[in-house]
Amino acid sequence: MPARHPRGLYPLFFTEMWERFSFYLMLGLLYQYLVDGEKGGLGWTPREAASVYGSYIALVYFTPFLGGILADRLLGCRKTIVIGGVLMMIGHIVLAFEGVVALYVALGCLILGNGFFKPNISTLLGNLYPPGSPLKDAGFNIFYMGINIGAFICNFVAAAVRNAYGWHWAFATAGVGMFIGLIIFLANVRLFAEADSAASGDGPKESLTPLWVECLAPAVLMGALGFALVNMAGTQGASGAYSLLGFNGPTFAFLFACIPVVAFYVRLWRGIDDRLERGRVGALLAIFSVVVVFWAIFHQNGTALTDWAVENTDRRPAGPVKFVTEKFSEFAEDAPLSYYDNAGSDTPRPSRDQLQIVSDETYEALKKEKKLAPGTVTQKQFDAIYARADDTTPMLGREQKLHLVNAELFQSINPGLVIIFTPLLIAFWRSLAQRGMEPSTPGKIGIGLLLTAGGPVIMLLASMATGDGTPNEVKASPWWLFGAYCMLTVGELCLSPMGLSLVSKMAPARMRSLMMGGWFLSTAVGNKLSGIFGELYTEWDHKRFYALLIVCVLAAAGAIFAMLPWLKSELPAEDSGHQDEQQRAAG
Repeated sequence: MPARHPRGLYPLFFTEMWERFSFYLMLGLLYQYLVDGEKGGLGWTPREAASVYGSYIALVYFTPFLGGILADRLLGCRKTIVIGGVLMMIGHIVLAFEGVVALYVALGCLILGNGFFKPNISTLLGNLYPPGSPLKDAGFNIFYMGINIGAFICNFVAAAVRNAYGWHWAFATAGVGMFIGLIIFLANVRLFAEADSAASGDGPKESLTPLWVECLAPAVLMGALGFALVNMAGTQGASGAYSLLGFNGPTFAFLFACIPVVAFYVRLWRGIDDRLERGRVGALLAIFSVVVVFWAIFHQNGTALTDWAVENTDRRPAGPVKFVTEKFSEFAEDAPLSYYDNAGSDTPRPSRDQLQIVSDETYEALKKEKKLAPGTVTQKQFDAIYARADDTTPMLGREQKLHLVNAELFQSINPGLVIIFTPLLIAFWRSLAQRGMEPSTPGKIGIGLLLTAGGPVIMLLASMATGDGTPNEVKASPWWLFGAYCMLTVGELCLSPMGLSLVSKMAPARMRSLMMGGWFLSTAVGNKLSGIFGELYTEWDHKRFYALLIVCVLAAAGAIFAMLPWLKSELPAEDSGHQDEQQRAAG
């Protein structure tokens, strides 16, 4: 009788699906909300928005190492997951209120909630499978597909709610998704009792004192030191913020805070007496240090790629998309006036009498007070709108609006492709296993890094093809973004679920949640680097920017392949025979 996936896989699948629905709904809107100055957003500069976005997605993956330790040594996975879910639901609801204070309170709740939730639901899933199960990789791929179903759906809901009711109602909708996920988990919580016990091993729980004394307190102190250094020795920019070596205070604070956390993991590794366990933990730490680069590239989807979608992509509906937006107008937004800056002469313009020209000072005052009336522009903005127009350019009627596909919908390309590609990739690995050719899990991670390089390669070609940054710059076809997301998706599928599976296989049972937290810590550092890269995107020539990304990810792939013989030698015996077992299961 063929082996079957455990019953607990399916409620975990749907719990994670709804939690990721809420997480990615908010994430798809965050950067746009921060930079928007025409439709009720905060009107920040792209550099400021990239810094906050990068800090948020860094911290939201930094805290899982804390949540993993608390689950391992104190609360258990199930209680920690519930606490995290409640905190995230509160955070999404707080985002329904206007103002910077509400924004930061909400982000704080989401950061802590995700830290409690994220590593432990992955740990529960891994512990549902017996040691050596040939179904574990496939189980993580199925689980990963659930994540992406939620991430795919959420952007359509976000677009419809935002267009109809504004930013804050869209943010509040994320709280509904989190509530549904919590209900599903609580209704099935008894299914995970045995897996929860396995998460912390059979031995006594260790004291949390070393965590606070050796890790958390030093991290807080080092973060404060980094922030203070910028304010003492940095230079003040036009916005009033200080920077040092090109980095702002939050960036220095985060990087400094990571130092004692990384040192904590190194000491943990050196203190393991068992030679086998020590080798496997060392291999995991080596992989963690390399995949940082993947996340720095992948999470350009929230900064550089979102900015490209907003500013550089022709978002006029066409073909089947136009049919959908004509039938369901809530999936299309009215074009902001900035859209016309590099639009071709075939793009309809608002008639000149619809626009009211004001001085630069008046415009900035109205923008600051959030009192900008539709059609209010400066002389410079007015000239930019019609700079590329000619006698053939159609003009919109007084009540007409140019409708565009919402920029957040482009972020559904990645999860949509994950849903399509996941079963194909599982079948591909299975076919290789039947021939005895399936790569090891670390080998799949290296392949994923190589494929990821295709994303910035395509965007480099897009920048060259559209004259990006030149006087002759034109809007890009949306197919450039589609191609870039396609390469990033295939790379992600080879790397991210494999990393989760590898932690589950190689980490000692008593510290499995802690090492899962380490995986997310490496994600956090990569995410912060993605924010730093996002800041560079706003200042560098885009061709130079994408060339840098290509070099970084190829170097990371080279490092994985150089370490591959050692990494394979540290794999558990069941993983070394993984291909033969999958072949027998398939037969």
